Amino acid sequence: MTDCKYSAEEWARDIEARQRNVIFPDTAQKEARFWRNLGGQPWTPVTRAGVVILGIFVFGFIGRLLVAAFQERAAVRAVLVVVSIWGPIFLAIAWATRRALRGMKDSKRK
Repeated sequence: MTDCKYSAEEWARDIEARQRNVIFPDTAQKEARFWRNLGGQPWTPVTRAGVVILGIFVFGFIGRLLVAAFQERAAVRAVLVVVSIWGPIFLAIAWATRRALRGMKDSKRK
């Protein structure tokens, strides 16, 4: 005995809706808008305090990792390998994202 809670048509619509790729462009545009608007408006004192606290945590964590890496001689080599591999990858992603968003903005103007 089968326990079917969808009709065949509802199931087909559900599968089709899950297959569509409508989420990514919206997500990329919203993220780009966030970064673009981050410096576009004057910051309130609360925003400045939040950015400072976030910066302290992020740069403090990175600084602590670097200190730990340089205390261990073998870890220095590992850090250099990771940076030399992942650095260009992240730079390529940032470059491609900027290029794609610029292309989207240019196509909207035409």
